[in-house]
Amino acid sequence: MMGRTFSLRGKVAANDNQVVANHPIFDYVSPDRTRAWKVIEAYIWPVSPWSAGSVATDGFMCLNAALATDTGKFNQPQISDPTENRMFAWAQQTYNIRDAATDFITPNGFPLQQARFVVDPDTLITKEMYINITTSTDSDTSYSREWGWLIILEEVKVTPSESLFQQIKGIGQDITN
Repeated sequence: MMGRTFSLRGKVAANDNQVVANHPIFDYVSPDRTRAWKVIEAYIWPVSPWSAGSVATDGFMCLNAALATDTGKFNQPQISDPTENRMFAWAQQTYNIRDAATDFITPNGFPLQQARFVVDPDTLITKEMYINITTSTDSDTSYSREWGWLIILEEVKVTPSESLFQQIKGIGQDITN
């Protein structure tokens, strides 16, 4: 049974050439195990493409981001790894960087509505959702910038056993320790 559609939106600060991992964006705390949410669409973009001193050279920036159902020790390689069971949506975007009288970054060949994540349709959110972001630039300098995000969810009715299965499926399962 499908329910209502709604959106979550916000922003997170991230330093260039670093990783911001496990930034919480949703936490469902309830004994009701018959509710879950399916991510229909997700988007990410720089909140302020113009920022004095935000770039050091003309060049490029690569953004990698992922949505996850659990926390982890995520570094740059893990952000785009589809075998990491906690991750369920991925974004990769490139930006042109301009160092001039007005510094800016701009998407490399796509409009804002195409700044979307690839979303695994077989994932239901039953408890928590996190966003993970990393960037790489031509510059060794690390500037802080805010990344905006929009996530469109659909409420889904599930059985308690389906809810528990989805929660266990999306939890980090380190079998090496």
